Amino acid sequence: MQEQITQQLASLNQNDKILNELYHNYAASVHLSDTAFWIFYIAWTQGDGCTQKELCEAWAYSRQTVNTALKNLEKQGYIKLAFTEGNRKSKQILFTGRGKEFARKIILPLLEAERVSFGLLSEQERNDLILLSQKRTEFLKREIAKTLIAIAGEGKQKKKSE
Repeated sequence: MQEQITQQLASLNQNDKILNELYHNYAASVHLSDTAFWIFYIAWTQGDGCTQKELCEAWAYSRQTVNTALKNLEKQGYIKLAFTEGNRKSKQILFTGRGKEFARKIILPLLEAERVSFGLLSEQERNDLILLSQKRTEFLKREIAKTLIAIAGEGKQKKKSE
């Protein structure tokens, strides 16, 4: 059983890596860093006005990584950052005319490719894939948290014995 799970995990992780590589190569082909590409993708799919904080929380990006990419995109004239009404701490990501045109050119064709490929699965397969992916992520989060606690405990024990 253990060996089977190990082989299945290797296959799953390899597929995840291939999927990540597909997006990385797409971003590189349109001359964007991975982070800048995902900012375009997220801002386009969520609509104008998503905030830096929302982007970081929903997509598990560090604020520093996003902030650096946003500043570069702003310098290039693709986006502008504007304070959210009534909140001087939160900034919205807004496309400029140039940014909208660029996003339309690079994101819309990708979204269509995603829709077509996902649509090749049955509705049940799509629902199962989403559910099982979410479940796997939650289980892995829990197990990694346990592992990190155990490692931290071992580190404390080691320091005491030194």
